Amino acid sequence: MNDSKNEIENRKKDHLKIVCDEDVNYQGVSTGFEDYHFIHNALPEIDLKDVNVSTDFLGYQLNLPLMITSMGGGENQGKSLNRGLAKAANSEKVALGLGSIRPALDNPEAISSYAIAREYAPDIPIVANLGAAQLSSSLASKNLFKLLKDIGVDAISIHLNPLQEALQPEGNTSFKGVGRAIEILIDTISLPIIVKEVGFGLSVNVVKRLQKIGIEWVDIAGAGGTSWARIEEKRIKNKFYKKVAKEFFEWGIPTLQSLIDSVKIKGVKVIASGGIDTGLKFSKAIALGASLGGAAAPFLRVWKENDVEGIQELISIFKEALRLSLFCTGTKNISSFKGNTSIIERIGN
Repeated sequence: MNDSKNEIENRKKDHLKIVCDEDVNYQGVSTGFEDYHFIHNALPEIDLKDVNVSTDFLGYQLNLPLMITSMGGGENQGKSLNRGLAKAANSEKVALGLGSIRPALDNPEAISSYAIAREYAPDIPIVANLGAAQLSSSLASKNLFKLLKDIGVDAISIHLNPLQEALQPEGNTSFKGVGRAIEILIDTISLPIIVKEVGFGLSVNVVKRLQKIGIEWVDIAGAGGTSWARIEEKRIKNKFYKKVAKEFFEWGIPTLQSLIDSVKIKGVKVIASGGIDTGLKFSKAIALGASLGGAAAPFLRVWKENDVEGIQELISIFKEALRLSLFCTGTKNISSFKGNTSIIERIGN
């Protein structure tokens, strides 16, 4: 499906507006993090000043294991958004994911709305984003690689979103051959590749299949936060298809379940996103084995309300919640906190 430049830009604008202005979160499905609590250590035997929550990602030192995950993509507002996100992410030293670069594949004028991120964020890892439906064996890898170099990213994320595409009025449901296309990309693009969902979760079988073809990083993007079925339903005009979209409002694998299953697979590093909207959920995700935690909608909303300062404040809240979680579980650094099942347990166990 060949959407026009205006159609793509309008769709991205719709998405940003709906996320900011409407209640599009899951109602009957939660992330699952409320089922776990930290085991409070009243005798930690460490000083808070010695707690270190920094980590490495894609060759960069981050102040905390956090990624602002992808949103937007090529629309006029995207340039301002990417500038704000980049400024905040660079100042706080967290990773940044860009919105879909599909518009830039078709329209060179859109490149600047992505490249501005590197201009304002020279010191952090930046990850580009492209939909699986746009990725095929016929995509000229050299053109994609040149685009990634022009934007100045350190990795590319391929997002798997079959349900979103199926519900989207302009959706592209050509998913046959995507696995092979990812294999080809691994062999031809000399950048790390992350495979992610958009909020419906990655199953253990999908993660295993990705691991077999050589993928080392996945972003599980589970259910329990923003529901893309709800977002697309807001955009559908046809009454019949609006009713169909409502059938899928609670569809997906909860973030917690996807995380617990995925971290067991050897050779795969997990980014946990999907409903991670508080510092404590973020901390639980790391304790349960995620290498990074990620969020998009919470940062978009605070950017709209309070620009760069709002993003910086939310990052600081996440960081301090993580730091105190380490301190009050008697752990001194991320390596001793991550995946440490002795400091967190399911409620009722």
